Amino acid sequence: MPLLLVALLAAAEPATLEASTEAPAARLMSPEVSAGVGLLGAGYTGQGPRWGDLHVAPVVTGRYLIGGFTTEAGVLLVVPTSRETTGLSFTAGLTVGWTGRRWSLAAGALMQWSSLARPAIEWLPQLRLSYDFGLFGATFGLFDQLGLVPAHLSADLRWRGRKFSLGWVAPIGVMAGADLPLGGRLGLRLNGFAFKLAQSEYAMLTVGGTFDGGAR
Repeated sequence: MPLLLVALLAAAEPATLEASTEAPAARLMSPEVSAGVGLLGAGYTGQGPRWGDLHVAPVVTGRYLIGGFTTEAGVLLVVPTSRETTGLSFTAGLTVGWTGRRWSLAAGALMQWSSLARPAIEWLPQLRLSYDFGLFGATFGLFDQLGLVPAHLSADLRWRGRKFSLGWVAPIGVMAGADLPLGGRLGLRLNGFAFKLAQSEYAMLTVGGTFDGGAR
């Protein structure tokens, strides 16, 4: 009888160890690389007539996890489609934080360079906090999407490997997004927003691809 008990415990031990090692890896976010291109429209209303610009905006981002320690970086280039415009701009951002099974927090800084601004370089903070309630989640961001969105609060839905989001952009605006699997670790990412800030209006639609590096 003692030998039978020892055999049963030995047989059950690998399953217990497997469950204990897999649970910490099931984190809210995983390592990924994404690249896409967007169309950014900006409109301005002053004392005179209303005018606007259209820009092409390629963007590349990456996220890496070591355990729960999370590092995210990205670059964004905004290229005008006409000469009479606000000029060329470049943004680079870096955040660090922690990702758990139900929550993720990352904070950092953005460096923005503009060909027409004085001073040419501006620094901004960046913050993102996400929490997963199960089927639904919530995300708060400050100067998110490489500074394109000043502040937002969005609801996230995860369903069968797909992720959808819909949210409010401060002070007056909306944003929406979708991550759709294409097969293997490749995915399609769609993002869009539109908001009004003082006398300015902004709208953007971005289409890109993602590569999911899996849990670490």
